Amino acid sequence: MNKKNILNKNKSFSFIKIDIESKKDFFTFNPQQHELYEIVYITKNQLKYKIDFQEFVLEKNTISLVKPWQIHQLLKDGFLEDCEGYIFHFSKEFLPPNSIINELFEENSLPVIKIPHSISENLINLILMIEKEEDIHNRISSHLFCSILEYILKFKEPDANLYYKNERIYSLIKLIDDNYKTEKNTQFYANYFGITTKRLNELTKQYLNKTLLSLIIDRNIIEIKRQLSYSNLSIKEISEKMGFNSTSHFSKFFKKYSNYTPSEFKALKTKF
Repeated sequence: MNKKNILNKNKSFSFIKIDIESKKDFFTFNPQQHELYEIVYITKNQLKYKIDFQEFVLEKNTISLVKPWQIHQLLKDGFLEDCEGYIFHFSKEFLPPNSIINELFEENSLPVIKIPHSISENLINLILMIEKEEDIHNRISSHLFCSILEYILKFKEPDANLYYKNERIYSLIKLIDDNYKTEKNTQFYANYFGITTKRLNELTKQYLNKTLLSLIIDRNIIEIKRQLSYSNLSIKEISEKMGFNSTSHFSKFFKKYSNYTPSEFKALKTKF
């Protein structure tokens, strides 16, 4: 395998080709979590992929999108030996300013995109052009990869919740992501923007079809599930890490919104 195709976590862009060689050297069926964006592009046959507890079958000419810190995993039971494709890892810094990354990786959108067969040749040609670059982290590679993202975006399902086009909602998503463990009250977020919770709720319903409180709860629940499934922390330690003042309160919160106690979820055989 060419060295430039081996994932290097210290670089802002890397990719590997899914083939027999890479399966021997690189592939793992263990859960993965990292600070980079990830795109999986299947060019032959199919594989099964799990992203934050949802399973997807990635068929030929299908692309999956993984945001930073999402837990994702290749599943053995859906992996065909002659499956081929590409896996890309990249940071925002690798792309030109004002790139389409927010639009492509928007909140609440389906992380799987089907690419028409007629377009697949164009994508592969762009990938081969990047592969030929001696330094895949240069400006040429960055713009070539941006062209790949443009193609992908073109065939993304239209989403009525175009949150990235509203600066306040986009900022709110980031604010929740930065504070959800310590700030679970809607008033904190309304105060930040200097508006009422009623007005902020109107905006979240308009752009995301969710209330402000449900956004905060959803972000907490997905992180709790990640911690219960993926970390070695005890339930008490997870409770403290998630900002709850007691394990009892933590357990009631999780049970209310997931229908499982933390112990029940931690014991699930289908966990990551």
